[in-house]
Amino acid sequence: MRITKKYGWLGLLAGLCCSAGNVVAKTLSFAGEQWEVKSGVAGPGPNNWSEDNAWVDELGQLHLKISYLNGAWYAAEVYQLTNKGFGNYEWHVSGQLDQLNENVVLGLFHYQGPDGQNEIDIEMARWGDAAAPLGNFTVYPAVSTLPLSTQRFAVAPTGTDTVQRYSWNSTTVCFQMFNDNGSDEPPLSDKIASWQFAPKNYRKAIPQVTMPLHINLWLRQGLAPTDGQEVEVIIKNFSFTPSQNIPTDTASWCQ
Repeated sequence: MRITKKYGWLGLLAGLCCSAGNVVAKTLSFAGEQWEVKSGVAGPGPNNWSEDNAWVDELGQLHLKISYLNGAWYAAEVYQLTNKGFGNYEWHVSGQLDQLNENVVLGLFHYQGPDGQNEIDIEMARWGDAAAPLGNFTVYPAVSTLPLSTQRFAVAPTGTDTVQRYSWNSTTVCFQMFNDNGSDEPPLSDKIASWQFAPKNYRKAIPQVTMPLHINLWLRQGLAPTDGQEVEVIIKNFSFTPSQNIPTDTASWCQ
């Protein structure tokens, strides 16, 4: 079943108007939704976050960049102020992911906090070990007394474009990553990795609350890339289908 994508026009809205001396956060319109751009010094990392490192181009694609300026490294993040819940989440990503430096992290995720609970992640990261697998599917529990659950996997894409997605409901989180051949529904023959997380204690092990969505490109512990190179990744498109709107004949993401 074809899943409707949001390929609407996208653009930069605003960012620098002031009220009572306070600068309003830069806002982007991407995939038909509003995203705020992170700035200042903060976690994860911590990193220096630059508003200049996230932008939408004339094709409506979101660019995230790690840059070096005046002796410092800067990361990029966009996030939503509204929460999203159970449903299907899909990102179309373009970049040389298999060549990401061991200190670079690309994150596509839900996060509410506090740290250690209520988080669902797709992350391309080697966490400082150049020989480690790049891919990470992770679920942080609803309660702080349980550990996180994660699946690591090698990423060897056939090109620069991938589809990364997860389906989240109260009992299960299913992750998939594919080579992107341009089809509306990627065939299983293009699958890079998948993981179905379906614990018996799902009410405690899986987030049960709505959460903000984040997309970021950052440096582990704020450390410079060991190769000294800037990094750019493009999010070509994003789509969200709430659970109640998923057609019954939609192909399962749990395979």
